[in-house]
Amino acid sequence: MKKLFILSCIAILGFSSCKEDFNVAAPYKNITIVAAMINMADTAHYVRIQKAFMDENKGLIEMSQIADSSFYKNLTVTLKEYTNDVFTNSWSLNKVVMENEGYPKNAATGLGFFSMPSYAYKLKFPNVNDTLSPYKKYRFVIRNNETGEIDSTDMLNVVNSNKSTSNPSDFQINDFENNSYQINFAKTEFKAAYTLFVRAPRNAKILEGIMRFHFVEKNIVTGETKRLPPADLYYDQQVRTNPEIFNLTTLNSNIYSFLYSSFGPAPANTQRYVDSCDLIVYAGSYEYYNYLQISAVQNSSLLGDQIKPFYTNIRGNNAYGLVCSRAMRIYKNVGINNATIDSMKMNKITIPLNIQGRSAD
Repeated sequence: MKKLFILSCIAILGFSSCKEDFNVAAPYKNITIVAAMINMADTAHYVRIQKAFMDENKGLIEMSQIADSSFYKNLTVTLKEYTNDVFTNSWSLNKVVMENEGYPKNAATGLGFFSMPSYAYKLKFPNVNDTLSPYKKYRFVIRNNETGEIDSTDMLNVVNSNKSTSNPSDFQINDFENNSYQINFAKTEFKAAYTLFVRAPRNAKILEGIMRFHFVEKNIVTGETKRLPPADLYYDQQVRTNPEIFNLTTLNSNIYSFLYSSFGPAPANTQRYVDSCDLIVYAGSYEYYNYLQISAVQNSSLLGDQIKPFYTNIRGNNAYGLVCSRAMRIYKNVGINNATIDSMKMNKITIPLNIQGRSAD
């Protein structure tokens, strides 16, 4: 499956680095912004490359309405592969319109930002045997054919997304291989917790656990039944300090509080029913970890609202951004066991949700 992760220009410009401050609105000076999240399991990979500048004769809002103000006309983008630090292969990326790829861009409401076209550079390996490997290193190289300027990423290690049980460097979650596995957070006494055991994959530095809850709502007067929008609980984040298996965990009481704050008391004449749950685990690379850490420090500071490049792994005179790797494991439609559903019906935190039982769907 093709997946896309694109950071906005403003978010990217919140990174941290030793580079000097710059003014993104400076006249006659293009700033290249690069963003990509690479998952080796994807069948296609996308890199977003834009420019950030303001013309001295035009305002920011006026410029934002013109797609040509945000994209370069003539770039050559290449992915280079290195094995044991020796160059072994390269592939060219093609410029594509993201709407045609199934990823439309939403314009900012009321500000008039352009929504079409939205460009990115796509890598799809021409040979079935070509693939990204966690045992090799990669570098994206960007050449502006009009100016001759060349920008590139630092050397990248791809997070392993393989899931075999025999290789200790693979992304292994044993419960995800158990078809009869059910989620249990019934007990709410002091320190009672839900835990998922994860073996970190090769090149991963940080792991994140997510529980996605689905509920069905029924009006007992009209008989109308509808699915509520899912709610995602980001329940734990762990930094890898060694290759051992470790825990993604959260207190059960935190889950009950999250359900109440997400779904709220049931409306009059309304019953709620528990549907399945999706379990998601992300494993991010060192670059992704560095971005999260430094952004957290920046956002907590008095100067956190300043737009300047606080993190970048793009090398060039006027180039900034983040290209990193992340693997994902997902277990969809996981059942919630009967004891937990009974507890949700009677727990004082979730009683207002008016949960009646399990959905029949």
